[in-house]
Amino acid sequence: MAIENWKDELTKVLSEISGIEEVRAYDDLPGQIIASPTLIWFPEHGRQSYGMGSPAVAFHRVKLSLLISVALLPEGAGRAVPLIAAVRNKLAQHIQLGGTVTQLIPNPDGLFYEGPAAIMYGDRTYTGVNFYLEVKEVERITVSA
Repeated sequence: MAIENWKDELTKVLSEISGIEEVRAYDDLPGQIIASPTLIWFPEHGRQSYGMGSPAVAFHRVKLSLLISVALLPEGAGRAVPLIAAVRNKLAQHIQLGGTVTQLIPNPDGLFYEGPAAIMYGDRTYTGVNFYLEVKEVERITVSA
């Protein structure tokens, strides 16, 4: 599973969303959140198929966590809710992540997002929204008997 093939492009696309101050991928997670809102993302799990004479197809479940630092958690809901559409719209404009994947879509088997709600990161609580995506890629791998 070649997440490394598209991780930089996903981070770049997410960084273009107006209203989000910082985006960090799974291999660059901060010890603490400084900028607000910050979006962090990481792979949760995946499925892989391959066989003799058939393509190798990988499906990755990716979780994005939007974290907003506020004095009172309800304040963050007013900032978080408009970003749900902003995230959706930006991802829809980059469904193939610049040709690095076959498709990037909302989780077809469940929720696209949940929240706003309290989310813990480190030792602090933030107002946050979790987004769930599926990344499909066709890979070239060697299969032999």
